[in-house]
Amino acid sequence: MALILVAAKASSLIERFGQPAVLGELLVGVLLGNLALLGITFFEPIKGDQIITFLAELGVVILLFQIGLESNIKEMTKVGLPAFMVAIAGVVAPFGLGVYVVGPWLLPEADMNTLLFLGAALTATSVGITARVFKDLGKLQTRESQIVLGAAVIDDVMGLIILAVVSAIVTVGSITGSAVALIILKAILFLGGAIVLGQLVAPRVSLYFSKIHTGVGMKFTLAFSVGLLFAYAAGQLGLAPIIGAFAGGLIL
Repeated sequence: MALILVAAKASSLIERFGQPAVLGELLVGVLLGNLALLGITFFEPIKGDQIITFLAELGVVILLFQIGLESNIKEMTKVGLPAFMVAIAGVVAPFGLGVYVVGPWLLPEADMNTLLFLGAALTATSVGITARVFKDLGKLQTRESQIVLGAAVIDDVMGLIILAVVSAIVTVGSITGSAVALIILKAILFLGGAIVLGQLVAPRVSLYFSKIHTGVGMKFTLAFSVGLLFAYAAGQLGLAPIIGAFAGGLIL
């Protein structure tokens, strides 16, 4: 509770300078997470605390679900090609720089396997932070934000592909095209299936539950359940749960 209050206070302070509130929360996390460098180890046990980890993961899932609710499928499909191109650049550039520039500079004695993992790690994109920044700035409905969010979702899937490829190369020495195709197929089927399912089933389910109870509580319970269900389904398919939560919000 104390950590939440400190983060909230930092967020309100940052907002006074015209910056997104999430920046204050990030700064508090960075500060507390690195106090050990100054010899202060009081917060170290929190890093591995299961409750903190659960709340953090649940918070990101809820955030992406909310962003999905506020996004529009038609608007996102309009920026499909630009989002894809941005995602490609956002994966190729950090991976290449990590393997051939940053890695050799920071770790001159590292072998190629280490450099490949470094490049793969640099391709990761925090779609949760991206979405929260746009939301705090009130720019969530702009074309630019739709491109960036679409690119972040695609980037997340491509990151999984790169990680699978790198892991296979390091452990086995090679990777089959079928393994890569399977990851891509899972992502396409999940996102495509979620949109189709949402268009066909969501209105009927909503109508059915509205007959049971028309209050706000019923609508909230139904929406929240859909978000958690899609997040769980994405996780079971080997995708990031936040992608599932975003898709669940998008179809509603």
